[in-house]
Amino acid sequence: MTDYATADFYTDTTLVDDPHAYFHFLRGQGPVTRLPHRNVIAITGYDEAVQVMLDTEHFSSINAVTGPIPGLPFEPQGDDISGELEANRHKIAFADQVVTVDGQRHLDLRSVMATLFTPSRLKALEPSLRDTADALIDEFIASGRVDLPSQYGCPYATLMIADLLGIPAEGRQRFRDVIDKAVPAPVDPGGSMSFQDNPLVAIGKDIFKYIAKRRLLNKPLIRPIARALGLTGKTTEMGTEDILTELATAKFPDGSTPTLTDLTGIGAFLFGAGQDTTNRLLANAFRVLAEQPDLQAELRANPKRIPDFIEEVLRFDGSVKAAGRMCKKTVTIGGVEIKAGTTLLLTHMGANRDPRRFENPDLFDIDRRRAKEHLAFGRGAHTCIGSPLARSEVRVSIERLLARLGNIRLSEAHHGPEGARKFDYENTYILRAMKELHLEFDPIG
Repeated sequence: MTDYATADFYTDTTLVDDPHAYFHFLRGQGPVTRLPHRNVIAITGYDEAVQVMLDTEHFSSINAVTGPIPGLPFEPQGDDISGELEANRHKIAFADQVVTVDGQRHLDLRSVMATLFTPSRLKALEPSLRDTADALIDEFIASGRVDLPSQYGCPYATLMIADLLGIPAEGRQRFRDVIDKAVPAPVDPGGSMSFQDNPLVAIGKDIFKYIAKRRLLNKPLIRPIARALGLTGKTTEMGTEDILTELATAKFPDGSTPTLTDLTGIGAFLFGAGQDTTNRLLANAFRVLAEQPDLQAELRANPKRIPDFIEEVLRFDGSVKAAGRMCKKTVTIGGVEIKAGTTLLLTHMGANRDPRRFENPDLFDIDRRRAKEHLAFGRGAHTCIGSPLARSEVRVSIERLLARLGNIRLSEAHHGPEGARKFDYENTYILRAMKELHLEFDPIG
C-alpha cells in the first residue's frame, strides 16, 4: 500500500490509477499542503485553487506543463523572482506555449485563437460534428465492440480540430496517424524533456508549411494573381473557406503580425490539447455510463440531459488532474506562506471534490446543483478557450453513440468482472488518461 505521506506525486506510478484517494489524503492535511519532495505545495481546496488561478501577480504559468521537473535553471533569491523567470524562460521546457505564457504575450496569442472559437463558427461546425461521429461509428458498429479511445475518441477529436483549422483533406489522415495516442505534454520523470520529442512537432511542421504558403499568397503583390488562379479562400458563413488563411493574415490587437512560429505553436497546441482532453473525457464519461445502465437509459430516452451529465463528469473525473504554477512573489494562501521559487501542484481534480464546495463529492450525481462551477477547464486568464468546442464534441458524440449503440457494457475480458474492474491509465501527472476502454454493445438499427 502506498504511503501517501512520503509519496512523490511526480514519479510514484502507484498514484496514477487513483489520484482521487491521494488528493483526498492531501486535503485532509489542509487545502494548502507542503509535499515532502521538490519544494512543492499542493492546492487541493476549491476556494484556494480559484484564488491561485486568478492571481497573476504572485503566480506564473511558466511551469504549467512541467511542474517542478526538471526545476528552475537558476537559484531563487528573495521574495520576487519575476525578472529572473522571464530572463530564463528560454531555458525552461514548453515555456513558450500559450498555456505557459502570461500577461500581454498570453493575451496576444489568445486573441488569435479566439477567432477560431466564435459562436457562429462553432454553430457552423455542428453538422460536421455529427457526420464525423457517424462515419467513425460505421467503422466498428458491426463488430459489437470498440476500444473507445483509439477507435473513436482520438480520431474524432483530431478530425474535428482539422475541420476547425481548415486543414486540407489530404493532410487529415496523416494528422490522424501521427497524433494517435499522443499525449500533448509527455513528461520524463528523470528530468529529460524536449519539445522536439513530442509527436506534435511533426504536425507543427505541416501547419508551418500550410500557413507560410497562405501568408505568401496574401502578399499585396501576389494576392491578385493568387485570387485569379483560385488559390485563396472564398468567403463563407464561417469567415473564409480556408481558415488557415485567416490565421496566416491574423494580427495581434496592437496591429503587429504574429510570427509563423507563433501561429504554428497555436495550431500544434490545439491538436494536442484539444485532441487528448476531449478523447479522455469521452472515455471517462463512458466508463460511468457503462457502469450505470439506468443512467445510460435515461440519457438515451432524454438527450436534453446530456449537457448536465457532461458537467458532472467534468467535476467527478475530468481529463486534467493537475497543473503547475510557479510562485514568483512570496504570498500567503490559506494561511500558508508560499515563498518565491516554490512550485504549486494546482489540483483541478482535488478542488473538484472539495466537500466544502460540493456536497458528497465522491458521488456521481447528474442532478447536482452548481456542478458547472467545477474547475475542469480552469478559471481566470487561462480558462480553456476551447471549452465550448470540447463540450459540443462530447455532447454530439454521446448523442450519436447512445443512439446507435444499445446496452453498452464493459468488456469483462479486458476490464474484469463487476466488483473487480481494472483500468489502466497513462503515466502522466497532468492528465486523467485511460489507455483503453473496451466496450461491448448491441447495434441499434
